[in-house]
Amino acid sequence: MKYANLTNRQRAYVDAVVEHAGDLGLDTTKTDFSRAELRQVSMRTKGKIWIPNWITHDQSRRAARGVFNVPEITEAAIANASTAPVVSDTDMDAVAEQRAEELISSV
Repeated sequence: MKYANLTNRQRAYVDAVVEHAGDLGLDTTKTDFSRAELRQVSMRTKGKIWIPNWITHDQSRRAARGVFNVPEITEAAIANASTAPVVSDTDMDAVAEQRAEELISSV
């Protein structure tokens, strides 16, 4: 299934995986995710360990015992990366200088 074909609730979960992947140490370049990985996202977003039924009850998404195929996560991560703003070295230098001046003036 493609990300565009997901329902709004399904997209929300996929987006949550992409959003929290960095904090949780999840690799969004892969398509298979363990139950433990998806539970981390559920705990972070809903405060519950339950993984959505559209993932766990769909036999076609079973990659192995406790491992689910969710290629929409990779698709969404690539789309997010391509829309992320690009920051140049010059911009980073300016930000660093500004932060340094703020720190010096606060002392």
